[in-house]
Amino acid sequence: MKQFAVIATTHPVTQSGITTVLSRESLEKAAKSINDGHRPLLGVEHDRTIPPLGKILEAWVENRIDGQYQLVVMQEIFEETSQVTLVNGMQLLRKESETDRYPFANPYKNSESHFTLSYDLANFESLESAKNFINDIKNSSGVDFTDKLFSRRSAIPEPEFIINVIQTIGIFLISHKVIDKAGDKIIDSIMDDVPKFYALVKALVASGIKYAHPKNRPITYVFIVSDNPLIEFIVTSADSNTVMSAISIDKLKQAISKNMDIYQNLGAEKIQYLLNKQGEWEFNYLLTSTGQIIGTHQAYSKQARKMNYLINSSLLELNGEN
Repeated sequence: MKQFAVIATTHPVTQSGITTVLSRESLEKAAKSINDGHRPLLGVEHDRTIPPLGKILEAWVENRIDGQYQLVVMQEIFEETSQVTLVNGMQLLRKESETDRYPFANPYKNSESHFTLSYDLANFESLESAKNFINDIKNSSGVDFTDKLFSRRSAIPEPEFIINVIQTIGIFLISHKVIDKAGDKIIDSIMDDVPKFYALVKALVASGIKYAHPKNRPITYVFIVSDNPLIEFIVTSADSNTVMSAISIDKLKQAISKNMDIYQNLGAEKIQYLLNKQGEWEFNYLLTSTGQIIGTHQAYSKQARKMNYLINSSLLELNGEN
């Protein structure tokens, strides 16, 4: 199903006490980026664990009657579902565009020689509180990292933090063969970077519990291995021990190595894993180089439940019920 939508305008927008104004040029740049190839995905309520509903196909900038400008897109919600049976017998579900075969855009930059921590200002009482949060992590961990902001259009979204894992660890998790060719230098770097990774996450968990809002809620931690393919690990928990156990390098490596060849044969550009109730990483869904979404039955069941909830909530609001 294809439909038009306005996703941005040049009107001022205030969120978490910060007002931003997009220029016409920035809207045109965004439209060009969309039209040039990699397509932004259509998510569900900022929930990264739910497979995308579809993708944005094209974009353009229009004049508004009030003299401002708006970024208009044509988007497609994927409707047809087919079954995929892997060589190991695993059964998955696949959805894709009726006409568009461009891959999905990668919202994460390539891994670099340092860690990156991203957070949403909406999860903090004030800008000062967010600054204290970052300073606490730096002082407690002793690790050098870059901090960045991301934004979700929601009143008070659930706390979420994103860590882009340093390049050396990403290389180690993806393939030993690369390390064998690289020699002792990269091995020494990995031995130095892994303790920093643990220290950074430990400090993040402690500071997240202290500063993040809403209080007394599970916190979502997203760990990005920005390589080819991109690997995304997501754990949602209020327990620090659960998080620290989940990011064991051995556990991450084991999850990636399992069925990796099969996923790559499907043309995977992104692979997502979720931590289950037993504390083990499980495959959730992947995105391919031709814009397909291939996920587990559980992943698509969660998507359906969420959409039904949103539809029913909208109907209740239309009927004046709470």
